[in-house]
Amino acid sequence: MNAETETGVCPLTRRWYSQGLTLYVVATIALTVAIGGAACQSKPAATEPVADLFRTTSSVREVMQAIVAPSAQGLWDSVGRISNSKGTVDLAPRTDAEWAAVRRHAVTLMESSNLLLIRGRHVAPEGATTLKADDADPGAELQPAEIERRINANWPRWTAMAVALHGAGTAMLQTIDAKDAAALETTGSELDGICENCHLAFWYPPKPAR
Repeated sequence: MNAETETGVCPLTRRWYSQGLTLYVVATIALTVAIGGAACQSKPAATEPVADLFRTTSSVREVMQAIVAPSAQGLWDSVGRISNSKGTVDLAPRTDAEWAAVRRHAVTLMESSNLLLIRGRHVAPEGATTLKADDADPGAELQPAEIERRINANWPRWTAMAVALHGAGTAMLQTIDAKDAAALETTGSELDGICENCHLAFWYPPKPAR
């Protein structure tokens, strides 16, 4: 006798179907987990945040003395006019080698501005005092701790100054690539103004109100 339910399906057939469906579901889940695990393992390891990759070993003063100032001075000295007992001489790069040397100064100056944007860089080495420049008036420069306090309190302005320095270097690089000595001298004057504005904002004491 064919034992069927009211639905017309044999109970034994229904049991086999149910067991088969269960095995299919279990197998599908196992496969999904396996694929997911493999995908997780194939992902590259989490990289260290970019900011944490920088090592601010040198102070702002050292970056200025070793990179910014020599590069800027090399650009300023490449053009201009000097007068002495022998007469007047107009300075300008003339050979490809001279233009290439000046170009290196511009590239170095541009990229040095990025070093000034790294957080955590102290203004001067620990224990350092005010830098006594030969051409500076007594008390013309604040103590390093006060300069650093100003920078940290006005970081957006400091950032704008560094970006302006980069822009000045970029403008000078363009005149160098065009081998335009007159334009190089003009952009050099603009660079001088940017440097002085930064010094007035962060390095020098505020002038007393008149």
